[in-house]
Amino acid sequence: MEGADILCDSLFRWLENRKECAGKLLELAQELEDVHRGSNIAQVVGAATTVLSISGALIATVFSGGLATPLLVAATAGTAVSATSTLVEAGMSSSTFNKAIELIKEDEKVGENIQKQLGDLKDRCGEAPLGAHADELDCEVATRLMWALARRRNIPVPLDFLRAFYRATFFRHMTPGGLAPDKAKRFIFQALRAVGFFGVMTCGLKVSAKVMMKNIGRIGIKAVAKAGSKALGVIGVGMCLYDLIVTSEELVKGNRVTEASKFLWDSAGEILDGQRKLKEQLDAMNEIIQKLFQMKNLIKDLGGYSLSMTENGQKIMDYIMGTCTDNRVVSWLQGITHQIVLVNLLQFCQEWLTTHEEDLKKPSGGHVHIVFVAHGRIVEQFMPAGGLVPTPNIRDTVIYSPWNCLIDANVAFAIAQDFIQVTDRKFYNTNNDVYYEPNPLPNHWNSMRGSRHDIPVILLSPVTPEDPAWKCFQQYWMNRGMEIQNRVIIPYFAPQVNVFGEIPLFILIFVASFLLMLSNKTATVHLAACLGRGGTPARPEEWRTQYAYTSDGTLMSVNLDDRNMNTTLFRALRSMFDRNRR
Repeated sequence: MEGADILCDSLFRWLENRKECAGKLLELAQELEDVHRGSNIAQVVGAATTVLSISGALIATVFSGGLATPLLVAATAGTAVSATSTLVEAGMSSSTFNKAIELIKEDEKVGENIQKQLGDLKDRCGEAPLGAHADELDCEVATRLMWALARRRNIPVPLDFLRAFYRATFFRHMTPGGLAPDKAKRFIFQALRAVGFFGVMTCGLKVSAKVMMKNIGRIGIKAVAKAGSKALGVIGVGMCLYDLIVTSEELVKGNRVTEASKFLWDSAGEILDGQRKLKEQLDAMNEIIQKLFQMKNLIKDLGGYSLSMTENGQKIMDYIMGTCTDNRVVSWLQGITHQIVLVNLLQFCQEWLTTHEEDLKKPSGGHVHIVFVAHGRIVEQFMPAGGLVPTPNIRDTVIYSPWNCLIDANVAFAIAQDFIQVTDRKFYNTNNDVYYEPNPLPNHWNSMRGSRHDIPVILLSPVTPEDPAWKCFQQYWMNRGMEIQNRVIIPYFAPQVNVFGEIPLFILIFVASFLLMLSNKTATVHLAACLGRGGTPARPEEWRTQYAYTSDGTLMSVNLDDRNMNTTLFRALRSMFDRNRR
């Protein structure tokens, strides 16, 4: 049995035991009140001080799991009746007393086991290759726990699938365009709310790996409360029942039995509240597992493209709109037209990525290079470069030409086939064929992960049936023949009329990252597109600050030499980019 399964079983046993413990505390509180009323006190002992001493010793004995029995013996010394008979005759059930001791001993045992099991699981997870971020171990442990919950509910979900979701959710702050830590905790709550699970997550306690591990880590730890201090507020999940001993005993010795019984009532409530919160976290994890698995199947079953919103498409959009924290994406998706486009894009990219499904299942197939080929242009609006690296499953987005620069089929082909070299690039002015090189010209490609500056928004247009390249791409789309090794070439073209229009590059990358999250894959995105400004205002200073730029009408090219050519692909690219050739 996996370490996470053992820990999961112990947690559920602890939850049930704590619930019973709270019930026994409520019973004892009621019986203590009955004793205080003197219903049977006069028949047993003659002095109220004796009763208070017995009651205080009883509380200490129960809360210490029987370890304080000498206190009870001392309290009843000199009387003619035994402790048990005194309790029974005083109105306190011996079965309640004995059951409470039994449950508290079990609570201590289970708590100690949970500490050991959690430590063992962390050690085992720590042996796996993790990132350098300090929270990644908690993330991995929480993921393993989710996997154990899935097996417990007979949900056939892969560990890598859950791992990808957790990392994409809670570690987005590790990426340039990612989610800030203070927003990460709200992500899953929004996800559950979007799919209709209002009752699962109530209050501010969410399924954060850090919070979950902190709560579990407090189980079984023996905290000590100062005599007479208020223990409530620190009981909850981490409350060890020993915490109540001194407080309850001091209250009873101070002739404040009513307060002692109230303390028992309140403590039982705190125990139940802590038990409920941890149970909510485990329940929410289970709902997440089910809903993520459902989301994956919804996308798989989308069917054909549609010009209207389908039922499955609407469910997917409800989930995305409820969970997406990228304001640019949310703003773009406000209209129903764009939502329909996004659903069709999910279907489109899913079909292309499916062609690599068998390769990606291999041990070395977790990472893929995606090449988007499209008509492109830049506009005057700017955005953070990190917006094109929105989640950890997008390792980088690489742009090859300077800003305001066109590319030819040679460049597109070299990008697609993965043999473009920064030293091979050449620049020509399309108006006079004069060689022109930007100054300065960086000796590296434009990496979005490595950039801290804003970039112009890139818009992509599809290849339509009016384009000479459309038939070639349609053939490739039918035969899925454009991929090489671990590289997926995705031409942005309309498989049906009016299915797609001009979209921002960040939308296409969002779609890719969403699908990669569901399949536990990572990718580096490469863009093969012209980046001319068209008729928008020039922003040379901003362009130069971020990378480099060229004057209007400049074309970037490379020499292909005598390389082994995929002539069909090159012909398609040439017909697509030939308007930019010299």
